[in-house]
Amino acid sequence: DNKIYHVGDSHCLSYAHHLIKINKINFKICPRVIYGAKAFHFSQDKDNSFKALTKLHLDALPLNSKIFVSFGEIDCRPDEGILVAANVLDEPLESIINKTVKGYLNWFLKNLKCKNSCYFLNVPAPVFNTNFSPDLNSKVARTVDLFNSALKENVRKHKLDLIDVFQFTLGKNGYSNGLFHIDNNHLGALAVPEIENGFLKY
Repeated sequence: DNKIYHVGDSHCLSYAHHLIKINKINFKICPRVIYGAKAFHFSQDKDNSFKALTKLHLDALPLNSKIFVSFGEIDCRPDEGILVAANVLDEPLESIINKTVKGYLNWFLKNLKCKNSCYFLNVPAPVFNTNFSPDLNSKVARTVDLFNSALKENVRKHKLDLIDVFQFTLGKNGYSNGLFHIDNNHLGALAVPEIENGFLKY
């Protein structure tokens, strides 16, 4: 009967229906997927379909649920999201990322209501993608680092909780260590015990 509801993009399917132990109690991870959603979509002032679907999911959850929230990896990809926006807008990455992360968290703070056991997952270390140049891979790694730094800062500011999936997926070369990814973007269920270890500090 113990459940953690995982609200996110396709990354929430990585741990779908697996068990995770918190304070010696097993919880089943129940996905609530919003395909293609970016942190960017929640940072916008106007309503959109991603916000509407996410709000439906949040409003349907029992009060005081434990919730994982994971968005942002799509924002950091080489061919969409923040890097593309930086080129089009001719605006520094830091500025775009800070506005995106701030708006993303503010939207969730407004819509979580009394569901106060909420844990935000950051972006895992990126896989070095041989389909793109070393320079573009380097820009992706920097984008992920900046996004995670902004997320950590804003999560702490609002006294929320962060599950760090970046640290245990990071290799010595600054990219994914290849131990937990099942493709170029998504982690697999082997990450669950590492996430479980992250709860030891709570």
